Amino acid sequence: MKPIVFKESENFSVLMSIYYKEVPEFFLKALDSLVNQTNKPNEIVLVKDGPLTNELDQIINRYVFEYPNLFKIISLPENKGLGNALSIGILECSNEIVARMDTDDICISNRFEKQMSFLLLNPNIDVVGSNVEEFNTVPGDLKRYRKMPESDVELLRYSKFRNPLNHPTVMYRKSKVLEAGNYNGEILLFEDFSLFIRMLKNGSKFYNIQESLLNFRTGLGIEVIKRRSGFFYMKNEWKFAVLALKINQLNYFEWFFYISTKLPLRLLPPRVILFVYNTFLRN
Repeated sequence: MKPIVFKESENFSVLMSIYYKEVPEFFLKALDSLVNQTNKPNEIVLVKDGPLTNELDQIINRYVFEYPNLFKIISLPENKGLGNALSIGILECSNEIVARMDTDDICISNRFEKQMSFLLLNPNIDVVGSNVEEFNTVPGDLKRYRKMPESDVELLRYSKFRNPLNHPTVMYRKSKVLEAGNYNGEILLFEDFSLFIRMLKNGSKFYNIQESLLNFRTGLGIEVIKRRSGFFYMKNEWKFAVLALKINQLNYFEWFFYISTKLPLRLLPPRVILFVYNTFLRN
């Protein structure tokens, strides 16, 4: 099938944030997957969240040189965290349609073609995401997928207790993100989930394409789990749960169930949590 040809008015931006701990090799592969799409963005907004290493800066300079007029670089004087960086970056996006991308994942070559086509054919949908395939070293090495609910009742029910979208896969309408209050940098580690529940409560419509359109780098999983466990993570999850109750995303019964099951889990040894995720929450 021939790639869909999009008009100039159907341009879109890609929004990314990078900080100094990113692995240069992973960053290179992420950028390569963007510039080799069947439907290419006309703008990539890259927020430098504080000073970077020389190697990361050299990669950025190389791509800016090789792809003139594609990159818009926003340099923050200090690290502000993902939520604050994205809240600044989305305001710099020139297009109404914006795709998110992390700096260590790899897009499937026709990801943007499929998502843009879907949004154009479904103007009632405000955010479209997809499933992901998790990988350690090279895509396909784990044969493990994170499958998301498709739409409507199933998606809304899922959003009560788990993030309804794989954040690095989403393509959304910028105006709807801003109407819901933009990204919130005050709830660290829950920047995306807290945005999505506010968008849902604001009437935005979500849809997940039932394909893996992104290779999601997890390593063997233990490092990801370490970031999602411990007292610091639990403290921010408490803030998220308070927000969910405040905006009536959760009723009191659901809120009590959430905090009594999720928060204690964060204090378990990471390998125990990883076993739970791999056994019950992955396909």
